[in-house]
Amino acid sequence: MPSRLGVQEFMVLTSGGVPIFHHALTPKPKLDDLLSGFLTAITSFATEFGEKSVQRLTFEGSEILYEVPEPGHLFILLVEVGAPSRVLWAILKDLSRKFLQTYRMQIEAGIQIEENYLGFADEVNRAFRYYEKVFVITAGLSPYSVPSLNRDALKVASETRGLLDEFHRDFGSTGNRVLDAIDGTSTVSKISERLGLEIQEITEIVEYLAVWGVVRLSKLCPILKEKDARFDTFLDLIGLPQKDYQLLGRARPLCNGQRPVEEISEKLGVTAERLYAVLQQLGDGVKYRLTPIGGLDGET
Repeated sequence: MPSRLGVQEFMVLTSGGVPIFHHALTPKPKLDDLLSGFLTAITSFATEFGEKSVQRLTFEGSEILYEVPEPGHLFILLVEVGAPSRVLWAILKDLSRKFLQTYRMQIEAGIQIEENYLGFADEVNRAFRYYEKVFVITAGLSPYSVPSLNRDALKVASETRGLLDEFHRDFGSTGNRVLDAIDGTSTVSKISERLGLEIQEITEIVEYLAVWGVVRLSKLCPILKEKDARFDTFLDLIGLPQKDYQLLGRARPLCNGQRPVEEISEKLGVTAERLYAVLQQLGDGVKYRLTPIGGLDGET
C-alpha cells in the first residue's frame, strides 16, 4: 500500500529508457506498463537539456517527480496528487545520490540488469520510514515553533548534497536573511517580526531546512509562577486589561512548561495568537521551556 507520504513507486531508468530498479508500494504498478513510452520521452528530454533539478508533472491521476542528477540515468517517484512536495523532493534527491554512490562501478560498466540492483530496496524502505517521521515533525510547524540550526549538518549537506546552492536558487537573499536569523531561541513569529517578512515565507524556508535535516524544531512551552501577591502586584503595574487578566487566570494552571502554546490555546478556546500576545505582555513574568520535536536522533 502507498506510504503516508503518498509515494506509490520509485524507479531508476537509463537514458535509453531501460528500467534498472523499480520499487512499487501498490499492488498494480503503473510505471512499467502504462508509462513506458512516456518515461522514455521524459528521459530523452531531461538528458538533452541537462535538467538536474527536480521536476513535477501530473499524469493519469498521479504525479511524477523526476530528476537527472548526472547524465545517463533518470530517477522517478510516482506519487498521489497533492502529496507533500518538499519532503518528496528530499526523498528523490537522497535516493538518487545514494543509488549513484552505491552502484558507481556497475553504472560505469554499463550493467543494465535489474537483478544487480535489487539490494537497493532496503535503502528505499529506510528512506520512506525516515522521511515519514520528517513529515510528521514539519507538519507541526507553527508560528510558535522555535527552529535551531545544526551548523555541522549544514556544512555536510552543503558539501555532499549541494544544499546551499539549491537553497540560494530557491530562496535567494531572503533565504540567507532567515538562515542568519535562526538563533535557537526565536520563534517563527519573532523572526517574521524582526525581518519584516510574512510568517508564511519564514515557515516555508524553515520547513525546507528541516526536511534537509539541518534545522531542528522545538515547541514553545510557557511557564507561569503560581499565583501570589507579588505577581498580582506585577500585573497591576503593567496594567493588564481585564479581559487579558481573566484569560491569564484560566491559562495559569496549564502553563507549567509541559504544554506548547498551541495546545493551551486549544484547551482555552482561543487562538494561539491571542494567548501568545497576552503572555508577551508579561515580559520576564513568563518563562519558556523548549521541548524538541524529536524522533530522528541517530538517523540519516
